[in-house]
Amino acid sequence: MIVICWRQLPIYAARCIGAFVKQANEEVVVMRVQTSRFPIKGAAEMTGTRVIDVSEGEHRSLKEILGEEPSTIVCGGWYPAIYWKWLKEVKRAGGKSIFCTDEPYRGMGLKEWVRNLRFQVCFRRWIDFIFVAGEGGRTKFVDFYKMPAENVISGVYSGDPEIFYDGEPLAKRAKKFVYVGHYDENKNVVALCKAFAQTQNQDWSLELYGGGPLAETLKQYESERIKVNGYINADQLGDVYRSARGFVLGSFSEQWGVVVHEACMCGCLLLLSNRVGARFDFATQENAALFNPASIDDLRNAFDTIMAKTDEELEQGHERSLALGKAFTPTQFAERLLSII
Repeated sequence: MIVICWRQLPIYAARCIGAFVKQANEEVVVMRVQTSRFPIKGAAEMTGTRVIDVSEGEHRSLKEILGEEPSTIVCGGWYPAIYWKWLKEVKRAGGKSIFCTDEPYRGMGLKEWVRNLRFQVCFRRWIDFIFVAGEGGRTKFVDFYKMPAENVISGVYSGDPEIFYDGEPLAKRAKKFVYVGHYDENKNVVALCKAFAQTQNQDWSLELYGGGPLAETLKQYESERIKVNGYINADQLGDVYRSARGFVLGSFSEQWGVVVHEACMCGCLLLLSNRVGARFDFATQENAALFNPASIDDLRNAFDTIMAKTDEELEQGHERSLALGKAFTPTQFAERLLSII
């Protein structure tokens, strides 16, 4: 038996697990660790297997819950603490452990050195393989944390190709940028609105989709060019991306960012903070502009860079985004996880 533990189990993770279940030659069980948010509906249908809900304060062993000891455990992330209890349980019983993370390399600062030391002392001996999101994760665990390269596999996250796919050529789309995500300080959404309001090209617009503590604050920046919307259903997001030429994410800290992959799959150009982990996998000179999230001027210049592209440059960026987006799919998630097991 293979057990996959995932906190809250977002839709993109359920799709990836579903692709894996179709290819696995033994039973797969999903442990969904609930948080205060509402769980997704239809998780069992999307994964194609049994989904067992447990709380973050769960104390039972896997053997108590499942009736047997799994041969392999896959843990999606560092938290909650029950993951490490279960991971050690499987390892002590002679099983295999796979740890999933979207953490990129952030440079050789003091915090990264402390994380490295903690990893080596507390976690390393319990982990057989690390499944990372992309190249930033490989750099972190292979080059800096000195994990053997063959024990670090990329591709743990993917947008849903049933929802996110190509649309019209960018030159035929509205001159529009979209933001999708939480409205909070880390996402830097107020700066996005301020910087865009300072751009001179009045033909372009910015649409934001999400919710959070800054929702009311953002309303003061609404205009004919800037629209602030609430959350929409996941199956509507594809149409949002395909209606726009560019996607913007200005986070001060972003582990990887599945939304970046979703936008790429829809052919959008990218405006990304240089703190977004997915930039290593999706941002190139042809399809993206990077900026310092602490600088309004830098962000405004990034907007101007994308708005100034010719139709030919738009098409080149469009094709580049689509090509890079194909590097991550639920099928590839399944194949890479199977290659580890």
